[in-house]
Amino acid sequence: MLDVRNIQSSYRRVPAIRDVSLTLSKGEIVAIVGGNGNGKSTTLRTIAGLNVLDGGTIQLKGKALAGMPAHERVRLGLVLVPEGRRLFARLTVEQNLLLGAFIADDPVHRQEMLEFAYTTFPVLGERRKQQAGTLSGGEQQMLAMCRGLMSRPDLLMLDEPSWGVAPKLVTRIFETIQAIRERGISILLVEQNIHRALEIADRGYVIQTGRIVMQGTGKDLLGNDMVRQAYLGM
Repeated sequence: MLDVRNIQSSYRRVPAIRDVSLTLSKGEIVAIVGGNGNGKSTTLRTIAGLNVLDGGTIQLKGKALAGMPAHERVRLGLVLVPEGRRLFARLTVEQNLLLGAFIADDPVHRQEMLEFAYTTFPVLGERRKQQAGTLSGGEQQMLAMCRGLMSRPDLLMLDEPSWGVAPKLVTRIFETIQAIRERGISILLVEQNIHRALEIADRGYVIQTGRIVMQGTGKDLLGNDMVRQAYLGM
C-alpha cells in the first residue's frame, strides 16, 4: 500500500525529518510514535504532499508521489486527518461531511458514508444541522475522522486523533479506528497516547530527532524496555 524510502523534509532550511523509511500493507494499522517535536506530524504531512519532499521516495500502491499535488494524492486514495481537526467551524456537521466527499461522484457512496458516520457516532446525526464549531473537542474529532472517510480512502492517515478529547471518548475513538480497518482501509497513525496506539497497531515505528530508531510489532514495542522507560513511564 505505502512504501516510504529515506524521505527528508525541512522547515526554513532546518531539517525536520531525515532518512525516514517505513512501509504499510493493505489492511494494516501502523503507528508512528515518539516524543513531541521529533517529526511525526512532519512525516504525515510530507507523505500527504503538504510539506516539501527534499529527498527520498514515496509510493502509494506502486505509484510514485513525488511532485504530485496534495489533492491528486487524495484522488489516488491517500487522506490525512490533520492534528487540530481543521473543520469548517461555521458550516454544519453535514456540510463538513459532504465537503469531504468532493472527489466522490457516487451518490450511493456518499449516502453510505453519511449513514456510517451517524451510526458510528449518533451524536453527529443528532447535530447534523449544528455548526461544527459548536461541538465539543471529542465530537469535532469524530467529525474530522468521518469527513476523511467520505472520499473513499485506501489509506487514512490520522494525526493525534485523541488530542483534546475527553478521556471517556478516547476509547470510542480507538474503537472507531479499528472499525475503519475492518472496512478494508489501511491506517497510518500518529498518536500521543503511545500505549493505546501500540495496543491496536499491527506494527510501529519509533521516531527520534527526525529519524526512525526502532521498529517492530505493536506488542514487541510495548514490551521493549527503552520504549517503556522513555515513553510509558514504566
